[in-house]
Amino acid sequence: MAYVSFDIDGTLVDSTKRLKLCYINGSVNWECFLDCGKLHLDSPLVNTIEYANSLNRRKLGVLLLTGRPERMRQCTIRQLMDYGLMGFIDLIMRPNDNHDPDPVYKTQALARVLSKYPVLVHFDDNPDTVKAIKGIGIDAVLV
Repeated sequence: MAYVSFDIDGTLVDSTKRLKLCYINGSVNWECFLDCGKLHLDSPLVNTIEYANSLNRRKLGVLLLTGRPERMRQCTIRQLMDYGLMGFIDLIMRPNDNHDPDPVYKTQALARVLSKYPVLVHFDDNPDTVKAIKGIGIDAVLV
């Protein structure tokens, strides 16, 4: 089986309202942004979710690779199911104590799972993450 991976915030989920609420004194308050109690501010990015679902129906494995910490696992799964995302194979989340920038964290996380999940392409909203993932030989698309 071949696999495709998707970022969550900014790719499958519009987290703009949550981000604006947590943008304080010129920077993002990550504790605020990564609060499950604020996910109600988000909305689904329907086109990307429908695309991920179409890949799943065509028997491609859909992975989720997010910078959200592990402590958000249950609320993240609930949010994505409520938004209609179906059948993802795995949800790869940042360890709670990891504070690496997304390009570093996501590249290392993908490199660790490549033997289990041969990822063909990754979709992400962060240009630096896309560039870093391309740097390890995986196609990546900026959304």
